[in-house]
Amino acid sequence: MKKSLLLTEHLTISSVVLCILLGLVFLFFYVTEDVLSRPQIYFSTDLSSAEVQFLIIRIALVLISVLVSCIIYLLLSMHTRTELAIIGATKSLNTSLEQFEKLYEEAPVPYIILNEAGEIHKPNKAALRFFGVVPGEIEGKNLFHYQPEEDKDKIEKLFRYYKSNIPINNEEVRMITKSGAVRWALLSVFEIINPENSTRAGLATIFDITEHKKLDQAKTEFVSLASHQLHTPVATVKWFMEMLLSNDIGELSPKQKDYAVRVQKVNEEMIDLVETLLNVSRIEVGSLKIESKPTNVVELAESVLTELSSQIEAKNIIIDKQYNDNLKDIQSDPKLLRIAIQNLLSNAVKYTPEGGTIAITFKDSFLGDKTIIVSDTGAGIPKNQQDKIFTKLFRADNVTPGTQGTGLGLYLVKSMVEQMGGNISFVSEENKGSTFTIKI
Repeated sequence: MKKSLLLTEHLTISSVVLCILLGLVFLFFYVTEDVLSRPQIYFSTDLSSAEVQFLIIRIALVLISVLVSCIIYLLLSMHTRTELAIIGATKSLNTSLEQFEKLYEEAPVPYIILNEAGEIHKPNKAALRFFGVVPGEIEGKNLFHYQPEEDKDKIEKLFRYYKSNIPINNEEVRMITKSGAVRWALLSVFEIINPENSTRAGLATIFDITEHKKLDQAKTEFVSLASHQLHTPVATVKWFMEMLLSNDIGELSPKQKDYAVRVQKVNEEMIDLVETLLNVSRIEVGSLKIESKPTNVVELAESVLTELSSQIEAKNIIIDKQYNDNLKDIQSDPKLLRIAIQNLLSNAVKYTPEGGTIAITFKDSFLGDKTIIVSDTGAGIPKNQQDKIFTKLFRADNVTPGTQGTGLGLYLVKSMVEQMGGNISFVSEENKGSTFTIKI
């Protein structure tokens, strides 16, 4: 900015000086004509016409020399100033580049430049510390080869993304350091195009989340332990409540029976919560086992509807079954699939108003796709919150106050369906309902 102002100032002064000089030349020639016609007015001595002309020529030559000298000076000084400005700008650019390189090198976040093949170049100091290496031990190695063998499928997928210019943004990966230690990281790779030769490269950033994952693991283990410890007493309470309500140990008064029914309901909710927490902890520690066997999905859905029948009748909800003799004999884990269906139907009943409709549709295509669709005319999910619907402990803002829920159901459904090799998707509109689709 300062150099630009100097150039502008120089051009302004040069232009003004040039205009003055040109004005003087013009005035000189105007006066010269009068001097030649009436020399006696301008000179006190008697000069001949030839001498006057010679004097005027000398003055003209002096003025022209001054004018030419000024023009040459202005041109030369402008050229010099331009060169100085270029030198100054180049120096400033070099300083900025040095500062950028220093920031890159000293940044606390690991940065790595990758070539088109994913090979490592110019890792910064934080990246060297992360892997526990010196530059020569990592330079030229493929970044995607620093993962455990058991993560091979995921790493191959990320490498394909990189080769295909698909962004990699905050992917959780495990990376092996020089010492053999496995560390968790969030990996992102941003594309860089060299403007000189149009070659492609990537800038990889690695955020170390090992301690965060250890903390999550500790919390998961605690929840698992607490849930296991709770499972036995709540099951015992359920058994005793069933004995009381069956009148096997004596008949209860109407008031006693009413309280016993309430206790039984609360205990059943506690059992459901404990089972949910146990399933979540099993998924997160990787101990959830898939036992695939012939499964009748129609029977699973009917058993869940029977379980929810009292709530369905209380709200006068219409159940639209579209089984069409599909999914009566498929290979799946019946226990896990029932939990997924139970969560979807339970949510549909919970959030559908009185007189609403819930549709259950099964499809079995000739290509082998098995599809379970649960639709409702309930509250729906706000559009600005739909990206969070499968996260832990999330509940939408439009949930009716007092409605029971842990915010774990859909997280559990998604995790279980994916463990079985399937996927789940949904479409929803607030105040019009939601449709969840499971493909297995």
